[in-house]
Amino acid sequence: MEYLVAISIGPVQSLIEAGRRSQDLWCGSWLLSEVSRAVALNLHKAQKDCLIFPSPENADKGLKPQDPDSSDPDIVIEANIANVIRAVIQADNAEQVRRIVDDAKQAATQRLDDIIDTVKNKLSELNIDDARFDKQKDGILETYGAWVKLEPNKYGDASERLGKLFAARKQTKDFMPIQDMASGLFKSTLDGANNTLTNDVRSKEHQHKLRLTQREELDILGLLKRNTGQFEQFTPFSRVVTEPWLASLSVEQLNTLQSYYQPFVKAGVATTVKGNEAAYQAFPYDGEYLFASRVEQEKELDKTIKDNLLQYLSDLYKEKGAPVAYGVLLKADGDRMGELLSEAKETADSIAISKALHQFATDVRSVVCKHGGHAIYTGGDDVLAFVPLNTALVCAQELAERFESTMSTVIEHLKLSVANTPTLSVGLAIGHFVQPMRQLRHRAIQAEKLAKGNGLANPRNALAIQLGIRSGYEIEWRCRWDDERTITALNEFVAGFSKGLLPTRIMQDVLAMAQSLNWTTNQDVDADLAKGIRLSEMERMLVRASFAYQYSKEELKSEDSNDEDKRTFEQQVVSLKQQLREQAQAQSLEELANMLRIARWLSARTTADLGKEDMS
Repeated sequence: MEYLVAISIGPVQSLIEAGRRSQDLWCGSWLLSEVSRAVALNLHKAQKDCLIFPSPENADKGLKPQDPDSSDPDIVIEANIANVIRAVIQADNAEQVRRIVDDAKQAATQRLDDIIDTVKNKLSELNIDDARFDKQKDGILETYGAWVKLEPNKYGDASERLGKLFAARKQTKDFMPIQDMASGLFKSTLDGANNTLTNDVRSKEHQHKLRLTQREELDILGLLKRNTGQFEQFTPFSRVVTEPWLASLSVEQLNTLQSYYQPFVKAGVATTVKGNEAAYQAFPYDGEYLFASRVEQEKELDKTIKDNLLQYLSDLYKEKGAPVAYGVLLKADGDRMGELLSEAKETADSIAISKALHQFATDVRSVVCKHGGHAIYTGGDDVLAFVPLNTALVCAQELAERFESTMSTVIEHLKLSVANTPTLSVGLAIGHFVQPMRQLRHRAIQAEKLAKGNGLANPRNALAIQLGIRSGYEIEWRCRWDDERTITALNEFVAGFSKGLLPTRIMQDVLAMAQSLNWTTNQDVDADLAKGIRLSEMERMLVRASFAYQYSKEELKSEDSNDEDKRTFEQQVVSLKQQLREQAQAQSLEELANMLRIARWLSARTTADLGKEDMS
């Protein structure tokens, strides 16, 4: 007999979210993927052709455990294994299936134990309470399993029943008590869930080894995240943030900058960056000390070393401007995947969909890398990545287009009667590189939820952007991918700010207009009259606004000037004005003001591009 089986590994949020540094986020994603890999490998060894998710293609190679301590800098960034495993098991009865599932769950526990033992050996020289360390082991992993009998030619029915049974099983959560009940200790700084194990780690050498600040405390999960893999494998957010600025430097400037940066690396306060297929080798270090304020705050370095870098940064700032300290955490998830999977009538259909998802997950890494970013997690239709500000929008668009194209191809190949092709909802969280990763990830989760738009008139298939400034304010904005006019307008606004065409004051003008005309949104005001008033005010603003032109009056009179370039440039200004008129009708003025503010941020390469915005 055949049984359709699903096994879930978690908890996703605590394994990934708990963290304050980039490495915490990287290693949390890797841990989740690695224990999922162990489950899939165990099932594959038990019955070679049983896997559906992850894709069974090249399973013998793709499911081998990864060694995070390997000298290969890209070993931990292979396409990830999602946290839900599905397979078709041959068994004589349900009890035999239970034993197979239990063995697979035990494989997950064993893989985690192996990782824990490796880390524990690394920490042997630290003053850590072994007894409490071992007590905390049992609280890290949660696994759930469910299965149903698979009748011939009834895969769709079995899949639906399994989905309901699996959801019910996950609702009956095992609330296991915390084992480490020692009193008088701080909780972990990463998530506050468990007692600290680093309360007696006092030496600077050991604190540096754990990347531990004086105010941080780590439990077992935190220790795993800070001691798994080679640190240079994990691209710091600061390096991705500074990529646009570094790309503007000449080879000579980059070489000189490296010579002043290397003493920071030798002193152990800065780190090298080797992962992401060597994408950052033009400047293979983190980007934290490319900001003068961070150099000035560093207390462990010789003053001469600091002054040398500060002086050269000052020279570069005068020529190139100072880099923007903000970047993007991109979080995306597929829409209507449940509908697509429910249309799979045979096991082969599900396997084909799984292969398509694996292909997309693999493609994500090259797409993100091409745009200067680094993909952290790519599990099927689930994506998490660091992306620079100025490429985040085009990267998000390309991912959404590629996902829809990949799903369309498999639907057409299988001849499935799917009412709506799965799409990708993408959330972009803009934040400062020094803020805790947990805060940035929370913003990304909120942005993805906004993109999903559950409860809205037109949910899913959308882009949502949430901008958080250190000075305190947050704004958000959403648009569906199939709203081509608005997406085109956003791209044009980004380009307009990038080229200096759009006046920066226009954001404040639109916001002030929204506030002064707020009364037009009242229900007792005629809709056509309110629309006419808003458009009239927009025209008045456009007349007053000082749109920049690329050519000065002297250049316009010059015989060497290119008439075609001038016309093209003037046409861009005309197009921008028309886009402003159209968007004033398509959305509220407050939404338009937010759209313009976000567009300005997405265009920024230097702090000068953001004017007086808080760049601290």
